[in-house]
Amino acid sequence: MRKFILHTYDKSKSFDLNTETALAAEPQGLGNKFSLSYKESEKGKHLTNVKPDFEQIQLTVYFNADGSNGYGNYKSLLLFFAECGTSPFLFEYNDGITDKFCEVVLNTIPKSEIDAEGIFAETLVFDRQTYWYERVEQSFALKRTDAANTAFPLHFPFGFAGMVFKNKYKVSNPFFVDAPIVIKITGDIAANIRLYLADMNDRVVAEIALSTNNTDGTEILIDPTTKKITVTDTDSGATSNGYGLTDKTKQSFLYLPQGEYYIGSNMTADDDGTIEMSIKRYLFD
Repeated sequence: MRKFILHTYDKSKSFDLNTETALAAEPQGLGNKFSLSYKESEKGKHLTNVKPDFEQIQLTVYFNADGSNGYGNYKSLLLFFAECGTSPFLFEYNDGITDKFCEVVLNTIPKSEIDAEGIFAETLVFDRQTYWYERVEQSFALKRTDAANTAFPLHFPFGFAGMVFKNKYKVSNPFFVDAPIVIKITGDIAANIRLYLADMNDRVVAEIALSTNNTDGTEILIDPTTKKITVTDTDSGATSNGYGLTDKTKQSFLYLPQGEYYIGSNMTADDDGTIEMSIKRYLFD
């Protein structure tokens, strides 16, 4: 059975569209659509560009299957949308095989009267912003760990003296769209922080260089999905914009292209901090 759930972007609040108070049916626009560009020449027409052109997602939601007049249930959904504001939020779709997500914005939510048969239903329209993706992301950390808790084999370089140090990690992306890499930096790191993406020949293809080290009690979050770099004082909760810390001759965010690559940093075995990374996995369906 298909299931649909809406979530705020941080998943702090959700709205279930599979209950008697709000039952979604008759879905449309769940597949993929592309916009193709061609160039005419003496030799004929040639494909020059392919880009996603997602159809709108439409759901008819029945608000009074619970026997009520439905208006209270409808208002509950409006309150959820008010929480989301004009920003993208998450549309979860489980087709019975895969639980997947995409990011959407609300386009249309009409309001009409209960019909002659006593049914209160409205067709919601969402503008889809992304491919489907799995919420289960590949996550890993560049850090020093106890040898007993470290998986082998390790990619070089690493040091060993009761502790195992890992500052390089092999990753892959089978999808044809670059996958955003979310980076969280915590703990003591002595040198100004450098993060890089290299191919299998160790040729650097992308790099972030920060004009700061890190100390315990400070967290730096580099999130390409929101296009934000946030510095947080973990004791007070105060946050500031960290975009000014980046070297503007390099990248501000990292994206993993299709293929196999290494992600690494300039951390040393003397650093007690951690650089955690997660990679979003896109799906066709």
